[in-house]
Amino acid sequence: MLPALRALIIGVVTVVLAGCANPSPRYQSVYRYEPPADSTGQACLEKCGQKMEVCQQRCTADYQTCLKGIEPLVEGRYSESLKRYAAELERYRWELERYQLYLSMSWHDSFWYGRGFYPPWPEPYYFPPAAPKKPSRDEEFGRLRKEKCEVECGCQPIYDTCFLACGGKRIPEIKCIADCPEGK
Repeated sequence: MLPALRALIIGVVTVVLAGCANPSPRYQSVYRYEPPADSTGQACLEKCGQKMEVCQQRCTADYQTCLKGIEPLVEGRYSESLKRYAAELERYRWELERYQLYLSMSWHDSFWYGRGFYPPWPEPYYFPPAAPKKPSRDEEFGRLRKEKCEVECGCQPIYDTCFLACGGKRIPEIKCIADCPEGK
C-alpha cells in the first residue's frame, strides 16, 4: 500500500473515531438565591413573592387577551396561505404533466448535451416535481402566537430587584446541563 494512501486512511479513521468520542459538557449560568436571615427580610420577601404572583397573573391575562386578538389575523393569513397553495398546486400539476410527457416520449435535453450525445448515467434525466405542502390553520396560529404573544413579561427582574432590596443575595453559578463529567 502506498504511504500516502495509508496516511490518508489513518487520518480519515482518526477523524471518524474522534467524532465518536464523548461530546464536551455544556454549561449554563444560573443564580442561587440566599434569602435574608432576619424576620424583617423574610416579611419583605413575602411581599416580593406577592409582586411576582401579581406580575405573572397579569402576564397570563395579557397572553390570553393576545390569543383572542390574533384569531382574525389567523383567518386572514390562513386564507392567503390557501391561495398561495392553490397557485403552487396548479404549477405542480403543470410540471407533473410535463414530467409525464417527458417520460412517455423518452426525450433528452439536446440543448445541454448536444444532438445524439447523452451522459452515461441512468434515466430519468428530468426528475419529478415536488408536491407543495398544504397549509394548516394550526401552523398559522402557532406562527402568529410566536410573533405576537410569546413575549417576556419582565417579572423576574422585578422580583430580583425586590429580593436584593430585602437583603437577599443572588450568587451567580455555572452549572453543567448536558454531557456532564462524573462527580459534577
